[in-house]
Amino acid sequence: MGLKVRNIRTTRTRESIFESLFELMEEKDFDKITIQNLTERAQINRATFYAHFQDKYELLDEIIKKSAEELIQQHTNGVCTFTKDNMMQLVFAAFEYHQQVKKKCRRNYNRIIPLLSSKLVNALKHYLNLCMQEISSDERTLYVQIYANMINEAVTLHTAEQIKLTEQSIAEHIVQMMNLD
Repeated sequence: MGLKVRNIRTTRTRESIFESLFELMEEKDFDKITIQNLTERAQINRATFYAHFQDKYELLDEIIKKSAEELIQQHTNGVCTFTKDNMMQLVFAAFEYHQQVKKKCRRNYNRIIPLLSSKLVNALKHYLNLCMQEISSDERTLYVQIYANMINEAVTLHTAEQIKLTEQSIAEHIVQMMNLD
């Protein structure tokens, strides 16, 4: 069997497992979802599931990480520059990330916020680190940490409806704090 056929089949299997988890998370709490639930919904056997993931926690972890990275890539068009427009798009990617997960995992959203935040902050830090290569290492480390956490906190507050500012307004405030006006 060719590598391309195997890769297509692997991708389809993983997507089926991802979609099955999202469907099940709409129906029940994550803690109550079993591997058997996932394999039945995805129409695969347990061995196939375990060939891809150790457990449902690793599955959830990968879905959330992949989602954050893909949205950052989409919103920034793969361009990595520390400019006002690019940082605005980075904030909008973070908003979309939280909104997508909240929509797909309504029942479980509040429980997985720590995991969401962790994966988002890591993806933001990776992206910001690449964008700020011209800044000295110590300063870059400091700024990357501060900016990634600032974006995550603002988006989390907004998504939890604890602040009433618009997404546009929040993005503008963040960019202003980054001294990119």
